[in-house]
Amino acid sequence: MDLGAVCEEDLGRSPCLAAGCDATSLRLSPTEGYLFSRIDGQTPWRLLREMGGMAADDVDLCIETWLADDLIKLAGSARKPRAGLKRSRTGVVIPGRIDEGEIDESLEIDVEMQRRILDLQSRLDAGYAEILGVSPDADGKAIKQAYRALSRDFHPDRYFRKQIGGYEARLETVFKKVLEAYELLSDPKSRRELQKGPSSEKQASPGRTSSPTPIERLRQRMPFRISKSIRNERRARARAFYESARTWAEKGHPLEAASSIRLAIAFDPAEELYKTTFAEIQAGFSDGKVADLLQASREWVKVDQMEQGLKQCEEALLYRPHDPDLNETAARCALVLGEQSAAFEYAERALEHSPDVGRYHRTLARVLEESGDKKHAICELQRALELDGRDGVAREMLENLKLRRVVNGGSE
Repeated sequence: MDLGAVCEEDLGRSPCLAAGCDATSLRLSPTEGYLFSRIDGQTPWRLLREMGGMAADDVDLCIETWLADDLIKLAGSARKPRAGLKRSRTGVVIPGRIDEGEIDESLEIDVEMQRRILDLQSRLDAGYAEILGVSPDADGKAIKQAYRALSRDFHPDRYFRKQIGGYEARLETVFKKVLEAYELLSDPKSRRELQKGPSSEKQASPGRTSSPTPIERLRQRMPFRISKSIRNERRARARAFYESARTWAEKGHPLEAASSIRLAIAFDPAEELYKTTFAEIQAGFSDGKVADLLQASREWVKVDQMEQGLKQCEEALLYRPHDPDLNETAARCALVLGEQSAAFEYAERALEHSPDVGRYHRTLARVLEESGDKKHAICELQRALELDGRDGVAREMLENLKLRRVVNGGSE
């Protein structure tokens, strides 16, 4: 969207809720929800662009879409919203691939998200690259970005304390496979072995519509078969790597154990025992690493410590994207480093998971204050004190903010 398409006159106007708008019925992402909550008839469109952890063009697109849907209106404006604008949706579901009878509107999970879960679950036998939605020759950065996007949507913790019925087990299955795909493709050794041996990566992808290559047509007439001796050799090597992984795990070396079990899966992808063991090793490694990281974060005060800490938090969040303590710690680091958009996103995710923890509201208040939104920072601090009246830091922040508003005549 061209930023210049929004005229200066409209940027000076303040969007407000339209009559009859039921905000509780909307399905919005955390950042969209925050933006929508700031539409109060007093905050100009121009200022909305600068707050909320979204790019200016994304803010414009949200506002234009809500105007088109008659959810909001522009004070003092009679113009119609521009046609053809709609928020884009990720994770397009192919019609006919899922059973619509599995959709349950009574659950606390969006119907569109239910379809996405069912769709991805139906494709778990596809190649690892297809599961992640990347090309077979994708580089490490693309693989990591794809995995992060999927983990945020499909990690079971996203629906903590929500009634999601049988989708809890579906999410466990889906996320385990997504994590497996990420681990095996992001590790150069296991990826090379997957490309060498017979695996799902060599098979045609379900639903493929492009014409087969001459080599693929030849293989369809004369299917490629690996000799029994080579298959046995690869299975034997897989077993050796599996035994090595168990030994490393028993000795308390999770990194070495994870490396060995990746290779076991690469040499024998059909063996479910290796995948189960891999999940157990990763779970233990993640728990221990997160505990150590959170303990160490209490002593971070210098900028270089915050930089290193944020990197460690981001790595841990690959495995636990909705962990509230990890997200709150990442928010504090990002704020010190001047990364306000990232800080807001992390703080919001911590509250999305645990809205009744006072210090998470206090951290969000710090982010809001730094971005200039002192009005809503005060609201977050008041909520923090409602939850924990002994929070002296929150009380001091609140008193200082209120004093500044009085000194400035309530303009902040």
